[in-house]
Amino acid sequence: MDMKEVAEKIYKYIKPKSKVVGIRFFKSRTEAEGMLKALRRPRKRLTICQIINTARLYGWTWAVFSEDVDCVLGSSVLGLREVDESFKSGEIFIKLGYVTDRDAAKNFADSVPKMRDRVEGFVVGPLEGLEVQPDLVIIYGNGAQMMRVINGAVYATGERLKFGAIGDIGICGDGIAEAYNTQKPQLVVACYGERRFGHTSDDEIAMVIPFKYLEKFVEGLEKTHNAGIRYPIPIAATIAELDIPEVLRVQPKEKGQP
Repeated sequence: MDMKEVAEKIYKYIKPKSKVVGIRFFKSRTEAEGMLKALRRPRKRLTICQIINTARLYGWTWAVFSEDVDCVLGSSVLGLREVDESFKSGEIFIKLGYVTDRDAAKNFADSVPKMRDRVEGFVVGPLEGLEVQPDLVIIYGNGAQMMRVINGAVYATGERLKFGAIGDIGICGDGIAEAYNTQKPQLVVACYGERRFGHTSDDEIAMVIPFKYLEKFVEGLEKTHNAGIRYPIPIAATIAELDIPEVLRVQPKEKGQP
């Protein structure tokens, strides 16, 4: 599958304002040894949402390892570090103000998706320039664009997609970790941290799509587009006769005149 061709079709049918990115995880540093010299490495510790957003907004491709990441929550759910006791007990979520008591905090912590595999790092960058096969593809857009993404994802099977949200650790937990574990597309509401640190816009939603879905997903986009289900969505009023003020109307005797 040609990643550049896939990306071009997504841009054509979805028209996202930012790059479609792919992410590939490495379970050992030796897997990435040949790429490190060619790829951008963070010079400072960054949050994962900063890294993903710079990839999609500026077209940067990053090679990232555990020591490059500064967010306890994101690095924990993506398998870059062991989940510590503060996370397991939910204490960190009490400190963040997300829950009312320890029981709720524990429920919160247990329900956050976490990647089942420990990893050493990942490569993330625009899909069209990625030189490795991604594990997952991430698309950001508005609600109408995400509707079209869903159209593409369900075209081949008609299977209803199911999503979950906890209100925090959005792209990392609800999105990447859940899609990695289940191998099902995941719709993501960006969390407070991503909006504050990653600068994700108020109107943006993300979809994380496992690589195995990609070819059928793009085919579904193309087929539904050709069937007339398109973005931007043409507003019915633009081709309907309107009840405009009489002074603006062309009188019947004038119709058909130059």
